[in-house]
Amino acid sequence: MTRHPEVSEVSLAREIFGPLGGIVEIGAVVDAGAGAALARISVGDFTARNKPELTHILRTVQEVGRFRPSTMDLVDELGWHADHEITAASLLLWSGGIEEYSPRLGSPQAVRRMAGAGADLQLVHFSHALVGAAVALGKPAAASSEPIVETMRRAARLAGSDAPGAAWDVYRMWRASLLPAVLMPAAASPHSVRIGYRSFAHALEQRLSA
Repeated sequence: MTRHPEVSEVSLAREIFGPLGGIVEIGAVVDAGAGAALARISVGDFTARNKPELTHILRTVQEVGRFRPSTMDLVDELGWHADHEITAASLLLWSGGIEEYSPRLGSPQAVRRMAGAGADLQLVHFSHALVGAAVALGKPAAASSEPIVETMRRAARLAGSDAPGAAWDVYRMWRASLLPAVLMPAAASPHSVRIGYRSFAHALEQRLSA
C-alpha cells in the first residue's frame, strides 16, 4: 500500500502525536480531581497507570498509518508521556483559548473549563489526523473504521470520559467542525482525498450508531 507522494510520513505522525499529547496532559488533570494543584500532578504516574491503554492506542496508530519504528520514536522525542510540568498556559493552548489569560487562569474553575474544552478539541484533532493517515494510504474505510473507532473510545477514556457515547460525541464534533473544510466544493482537497474522507465519515457513523 503506497502513501500519497505529497504526504510525509513524519508530518502525518506529528499531526496524530500532537493532540495525543494534549489528551494525555488533560487526562492527568482530570484524573487528579477538582482542585488539585497543577504543579503536583504527575504525568509520568498517569501514563504508568494507563500504560495498557496508551500502548494499545499507539499500536493502532502505527498500524493505521503504517509508520516505521523510527517514526514512532517521535513519541519519545516529544516526551509528552514522560513526567513534566503541566501549566495553566499549556491547558489554555490545548483548549483553544477558552479562558482569558489572566492571574486567575490557574483557578479550579478555569482549569476545569480548559480541561473540558481541551479534551473536546484534542480528541477531534486526534481523530481527524488518524483518519487522514488512513486516507493518505488509500486504506478501505470499511476495514479500517473499526480500529479507528476503538482508538477513539480509548482516547476518550484517557482524556477522562468513559461515557458509552463518548466516541459518538467526538465523531459528531469532528463531522461538524473539521470535515466540511475537506469536503466542500471550495476546499483545496484533491478529489481522491474527498472520496476517502467521505467514505470514512460514512463508515464511522455506521459503526458508532449501530
